[in-house]
Amino acid sequence: MLGIFNKIARKQPAADERQAPALELDRDALVALLPYYPIGKKFSYYPEFKEELTLTTTIIAYAINNELVYSNGEISWKEEAKRTQIYLNGKPLKKIKSFCFIMPTASRSEEGLDYARREQLGKNGGFVRGNNITLKGVQSDGRLPVIDTTVRKQVELKEGHYIGHRVAILDVDPAAFGLLEQRRHVRLKTDVPGKIQSRLNQESQRCTMVDFSDRAARIIQHEEAASNYREGSVVTLSFDLPKSTEM
Repeated sequence: MLGIFNKIARKQPAADERQAPALELDRDALVALLPYYPIGKKFSYYPEFKEELTLTTTIIAYAINNELVYSNGEISWKEEAKRTQIYLNGKPLKKIKSFCFIMPTASRSEEGLDYARREQLGKNGGFVRGNNITLKGVQSDGRLPVIDTTVRKQVELKEGHYIGHRVAILDVDPAAFGLLEQRRHVRLKTDVPGKIQSRLNQESQRCTMVDFSDRAARIIQHEEAASNYREGSVVTLSFDLPKSTEM
């Protein structure tokens, strides 16, 4: 085990804290998510629920019970006595107290962001301690794997395959894993001119709807539009759609 998980000396816990049993992660949920987040594959991620800051990254290792795993083949599982048993290098794990993704903090995809979004992202690619990191996994059968993780800390690897690399340790709760049905949320590209206003008595401003789905529409304001719309604002949209020629 590498030293990136070294514990910091702390005061003696209270009696009720010592008696609390160690929580175990959901084994079935962990087994379900692993095929969608294999080591070595590229994934999309964004910090703090800001999907406009989506970047690409790679999971370079897992950590199970704070033990680093660099190969997908080191982990296996099977059903035993109606219970999922997970093995690490052939040895059964009695309890799974923690599971982490290990990812580099630097991403070349940051170069594709404009200045405003780079400023919003910050210097650490969004990998600030305590930040939420949403990871999109490998798609399969029209379903998109998504999971929210939490940044535990950043460290520089002192040994192993990626010595000298600065990485982020993301705590993963397998119970947060989910599959989104992409076919239910197809976005259709369009180019429909319209008008937008935030109040009924406010002068409407020109805009263009560039795509939409059954859940949302993407609107671009024209340059002369002076109003700024904050998250959560209620707006009114109007469009002049062509009339149908069908009888």
